[in-house]
Amino acid sequence: MAEKLRRMVMRRAALCARVLGAARVQGPEIGVKLGEFLSPVLTDGEVLPDQASTLELYARKLESFRDAMVDSDADYLAQRAILADVTSEAEVPAKELKSSILSLRSTCEGLLGKESLRSLGLDFLIAQEPQGLLRQGEIIRERLLSSESELTPGRWVKNPLARQELADELDEEIAELRIQVKRLVEQRKVVDTAKVRKDQTQEEFDRQFILIVRVLETVFRVAGETELADRIRPTVRQLGREGGETPDQDELEAPSEDESSPEVPLASTGGSSGSEVETAANAASPDA
Repeated sequence: MAEKLRRMVMRRAALCARVLGAARVQGPEIGVKLGEFLSPVLTDGEVLPDQASTLELYARKLESFRDAMVDSDADYLAQRAILADVTSEAEVPAKELKSSILSLRSTCEGLLGKESLRSLGLDFLIAQEPQGLLRQGEIIRERLLSSESELTPGRWVKNPLARQELADELDEEIAELRIQVKRLVEQRKVVDTAKVRKDQTQEEFDRQFILIVRVLETVFRVAGETELADRIRPTVRQLGREGGETPDQDELEAPSEDESSPEVPLASTGGSSGSEVETAANAASPDA
């Protein structure tokens, strides 16, 4: 599960593959055409730079931003999977402590009366989350040892309840849950850090993708490859959210056939203006 990539990342990777394919397959031919275009303005002694190599360097740079985005997304999902495991492990001592607290409440209410629950910290609803449950257990243990109220049941049971023994019954479960809660807190910090990096790398990919595709589109047009330029231009606009997706969408989905295959033809936008590309750039934002 953690190895799967989120749909929004996979779509970006697929768009990137289309651009890389265009740059690398057509690169040598475009390099020749650019050479023919620029050669007439060379002065004596000047050598024309290798245009095909320049296109390849742009492709590699775009690839590096894509890889950073994909890697950070995979790491984020992996850390979330670890957090799910740690949370599951914490449920065991949490259930045990909860059972002990409920048993203690029943005992105190039965022997000492309902009014005794407040002074012992047993009068509140049991927390469902491990951290809250741990804090409740610690409060109850502290109250058992420090409360000044009498723990003598009454006429049928003459001996008072042993405070220390009641507190000791909770010690092992509290200690175990404390360990698990510490792991939970630490792993949540790791997940938060991974999410920040994921968001940052996706934002950077979006920014660099738009800039690099603009460069490639311009180069293709200068070389006379108008149709090819038109084919990669729409990919910039597709970085925006599609299908009502929102940040923090948790579904892990494989891309549809048209999202994952670089071979799918792109619809031409013909006369799309530069302002439309700007709007698409502003609309593009990372998923959570």
